[in-house]
Amino acid sequence: MKNIKLTIEYDGTNYMGWQFQRHGRTIQGTIKDALEKILHHEINLKGASRTDAGVHALGQVATFKTKKTIPLYSLQRALNGLLPHDIKIVSIEETDLSFDPRREAKGKTYLYKIFNRKVASPFEYKRAWFIPQNLDIESLKKSLLHFKGTHDFSTFHKLSKDDSKNPVRTIDCIALHKNNHMIKIEITGRSFLRHMIRIIIATAIECAKGKLDPEKIPEMFKARDRRLAPFLAPAEGLYLLKIYYKNYPFTNDKMNEAKRQR
Repeated sequence: MKNIKLTIEYDGTNYMGWQFQRHGRTIQGTIKDALEKILHHEINLKGASRTDAGVHALGQVATFKTKKTIPLYSLQRALNGLLPHDIKIVSIEETDLSFDPRREAKGKTYLYKIFNRKVASPFEYKRAWFIPQNLDIESLKKSLLHFKGTHDFSTFHKLSKDDSKNPVRTIDCIALHKNNHMIKIEITGRSFLRHMIRIIIATAIECAKGKLDPEKIPEMFKARDRRLAPFLAPAEGLYLLKIYYKNYPFTNDKMNEAKRQR
């Protein structure tokens, strides 16, 4: 038996998210079907993150097990030949039989893209949040800083039975990059609640539009009330950028060292 690890890129525009569903196309279901056509046996494909409908990925990780003997480069080539143009396997490798891509993830980085000018871009359609209004970048930066660190994110996630038991999460790094009309925000943490990234971005954009004072965000945390935060930022701007396993850059030792240096 072999445990095969896939690293996957996809444009999520035409899919109902990663996780298999009975009605509608999903990333997981599409890859599973392709694998079963090649290997001629049922596949249990496990993904590291359940991206929502319309969300993209540059570094999704998934595994499956097989007894079939086939060179990995041949399997990758066959898979990419069967998969549609908006899903591709960028790397493939054999890993430990015990490796679980979801349970063993140490952290994740998400990217959110905002296209900010008066006229939309045909090249960024369904790949970034188009905002024609002027944005105050300094207010955007100030608002994002409030989310860094360990907080109770009850106000900033979609309520669900699983997440409500432990709404405390840690964001280790938030980076903002602006290049002409494109704003890119990278958020890195150990784990995230459902819709947490999209609500953080929506809140920060309200600040950048002048509709919300960034200094109100700590009060929103304390209130623990989802009704106080804006609705979701669109799915099309969100990308699962990277999943960390042994190489997560914000270990406890490194964080403690950084605190001592301050």
